[in-house]
Amino acid sequence: MSVRLVAVCLVVAACKPRRQTEGGSEQPPPQVVLHGARMMSYEGERLTLSGHAERLTYQRAGGDVLATNATLRVPPGTTEEGMSVGTEKGMDISAPNMEGSLASKQMVASGGVVVRTGDGMVVETPRLTYDALEKGAHGNEGVVVRGPDYRLRADRFELSFPDETFTFAGSVETVLGASARD
Repeated sequence: MSVRLVAVCLVVAACKPRRQTEGGSEQPPPQVVLHGARMMSYEGERLTLSGHAERLTYQRAGGDVLATNATLRVPPGTTEEGMSVGTEKGMDISAPNMEGSLASKQMVASGGVVVRTGDGMVVETPRLTYDALEKGAHGNEGVVVRGPDYRLRADRFELSFPDETFTFAGSVETVLGASARD
């Protein structure tokens, strides 16, 4: 019985990954995994994004971030130049999956994205790409927008935070006077 135990231990030890020797290819550093993570992003001293995620992984090698069941908040406010940074009353972006890169300052939200503005507009789309450098977002997989007195459906959209505009393209259908629950 003890010979079998020793043999099993030797097999397990042989299967264990070995450290790279000098001159060998470099392995990426280990991932950081956070559960119940809170996030904040600043430009200088100004808060530009905040949020939380059920689970967040961060790969130090490339600055890649993956969040699950996450919500990001774009706060209301203006830059020193008077340019708007989000909607007048702020905006929340929620999605089951968010993948981002600190290097490119881009994030892709997927799995059923919901954007809610402080003005009562609700935007639903399967996938949204956010670009922090351009301060905007876009999607090519369809979008449904509901507001206090309108409803809209479109194939594609672009959102510009600085001038607070949505641009819809492709097949666009708008119903004015519809309640947000229609």
